[in-house]
Amino acid sequence: MNGSLFQQIIAQGLPYLEKKAITPRQWQVLHHLQDCRTQAMGSYQWHCNHCEQNTLWYCSCRDRHCPVCQGQSREQWLRKRQADVLPVAYHHVVFTLPHQFNGWATLHPNVLYKALFKAVWQTLSEFATPRHHMDGQLGMLAVLHTWGQSLCRHIHLHCLIPSGVLTKDNQWCGSRKAGYLFPVKALSVKFRGKMLHYLEEQANSGELHQVEQSMVSQTLNEAAKLKWNVYSKPTIGHTDAVVNYLARYCNRVGISESRLSLKGDNNVLMRYKDYRTNETTHMELSAGELIRRFLLHVLPKGFMRLRYYGFMANSIRRKSLTLIRKSLDTEFEKVKKVITEKVKDKIGPECPSCHHVGMVLIGIMLPNKQLVRFRTI
Repeated sequence: MNGSLFQQIIAQGLPYLEKKAITPRQWQVLHHLQDCRTQAMGSYQWHCNHCEQNTLWYCSCRDRHCPVCQGQSREQWLRKRQADVLPVAYHHVVFTLPHQFNGWATLHPNVLYKALFKAVWQTLSEFATPRHHMDGQLGMLAVLHTWGQSLCRHIHLHCLIPSGVLTKDNQWCGSRKAGYLFPVKALSVKFRGKMLHYLEEQANSGELHQVEQSMVSQTLNEAAKLKWNVYSKPTIGHTDAVVNYLARYCNRVGISESRLSLKGDNNVLMRYKDYRTNETTHMELSAGELIRRFLLHVLPKGFMRLRYYGFMANSIRRKSLTLIRKSLDTEFEKVKKVITEKVKDKIGPECPSCHHVGMVLIGIMLPNKQLVRFRTI
C-alpha cells in the first residue's frame, strides 16, 4: 500500500468510523493528512546538473496536526526563538485540567482552551508580588497539549518561565532561589479558583449553550472538590539546553509514526510510556480507534496553541529583552545554530542519486495537474 504509515492507518480505519461523529474541521484535517506528499498536493521537479538526474518531490500538507510535517516547522521556530533565550534559569510549569471537563472540550473547545490560557496567566501574574520577592512583570511561553501518551484526552498547558521579573524601573529581579519559583500548592488552589470562575462566567453568558445547565453546575461543583494538578521544576539555564527543551513541547502532535506499527486484522500497535510504572509498553488498537483518538486533538481552525505573555509578548519582546540584558550587564551575541559547511553554502536540495548539493528547480506541478515550467533541460 502506498503512502506514509499514518496514511495507511487512515485508509484502514476510516471505513469503521461513525461518519456523523466527525466534524467538518476534523474531515478537513483528515483530507490534508491523506493528501500529504501525494499527487493531490502537487509536486516540485528538480534537476541535478552533476549527474543529470531529474527528481520529483511531492508537496507536504503543512497541517499542524500532521505527524509527518512538523519537523521543518519545529526547526524554523527554534531558530527564531534562539535569540530570545535569556542567560537565566528557566522553570517548566504544567497546569492540568481535571478530566471532568473533557466533554466540554468536544462541545466548546474554543471557550475551554481560552479560559485555560487566561486562568493560568492570571494565576501566575498574581504571584509576581513583593511577597514572593518578585515585584514586576513575568514573561511566559505557553503551549497547549490535549493528549496523553495513549492519545486519550488529557488537557494541560506547558509553560516555560524565566526565573524573574522585569520591574517598573526596567531592572531584572531574579527569583530568591535558583531552583524555586512559586509554591505549587498555592498555585494549584489559585488556578482552580480562576478557572472555575471563568467557566461559570462563560456559562452564565450562554457561551456553553451545548452543555446542559444542570451538568454545568454539577461539573463545576465536582471539580471544586478536587485537588488540581500543578507541576513545576527548574530547567537547565544554558541557552542550548533551554532551546532543546523547547523542542520537546512546541510544534508537536499527539502521535509520531515512530511509535506506530501495523499489525494484521486491521490493527495498530502503539508504543507509549506508562507514567504509573515509568515503563515503556505497547497497546494494540484497531485502526479506527486510533483515528478516533487522534481526532480528539484537532484544534479549532485559527486557534493559537502557542502563546506569549508578559515581557515575552510579541509586541514588546524585543524591547523588553534588550532592557533585561542591559540590566544583567551581559553582552548578548546571537546564538547561531550549529550547521555544517555543506548546509551553510547550500543553494538547493541534495540530489538523492549522487548526493551533490545544489539541485535546480525546473518546474512545479500544481494540484490541478497543470505544469508550470521554469527551465528547459
